[in-house]
Amino acid sequence: MSGVLVVIPARYGSSRFPGKALADIDGRPLVVRTVERASRMRTADEVVVATDDPRIRDAVLAAGHRCEMTGDHPTGSDRVGEVAARRDARIVVNLQGDEPLLDPADADRLVEALDSDPAAGLATLAHALDDPQQWRDPNVVKVLVGNDGRALYFSRAPLPGAFPGSEDRGWELALRHVGIYAWRVGILRRFLALPRGGLELAEGLEQLRALENGIPIQVAAAARPAIGVDTPEDLERVRRLWRGDA
Repeated sequence: MSGVLVVIPARYGSSRFPGKALADIDGRPLVVRTVERASRMRTADEVVVATDDPRIRDAVLAAGHRCEMTGDHPTGSDRVGEVAARRDARIVVNLQGDEPLLDPADADRLVEALDSDPAAGLATLAHALDDPQQWRDPNVVKVLVGNDGRALYFSRAPLPGAFPGSEDRGWELALRHVGIYAWRVGILRRFLALPRGGLELAEGLEQLRALENGIPIQVAAAARPAIGVDTPEDLERVRRLWRGDA
């Protein structure tokens, strides 16, 4: 069995930002910039993009990276699972294709966190919120973490303590979730076979399917905040940071 497989699911028809996978960042598509970062991981044995769109496939292959076509899937995790089923990896990392500023060391830290907790089925990243506005922003996914380093709950809502007067304390207790996961391959297969539960449907967060079914999630601390691209405004911010203008 090989070691760590990194799969980057990418689709063209993003509901919030169609075509963002191919948005330009200093002469290269967003998804290619993400692959470049992932390829610098110390723990990764293979990095591959998974897509159902030939435009994304052609852009990734033209840049000299690996890409595989998949079927039509409801989630990125399902797309990752299809690619993982073709291999014999020990750990599968699901890295979103809109993380061009990912610190490869944080991705390595994620894999190491999973290895350090044999009872956990998967691991993910999080970091402190910058301000109460992020706490209130539904585009920012929050996670609460227990004393054992495992996730208690994920939500788009301001938690804990979203009642009046709790703001000063609540946003300091929650962490900002970074949407990258390291899975034990057997747990990933089990997860994908489970039906979507009420919490997942209510929050629109598929990681809650794991918690609803008793699969522990280890949360590793990201060394620095990640900046994903969910909106055109995010893209402009990433472009400024890439140029060193911000």
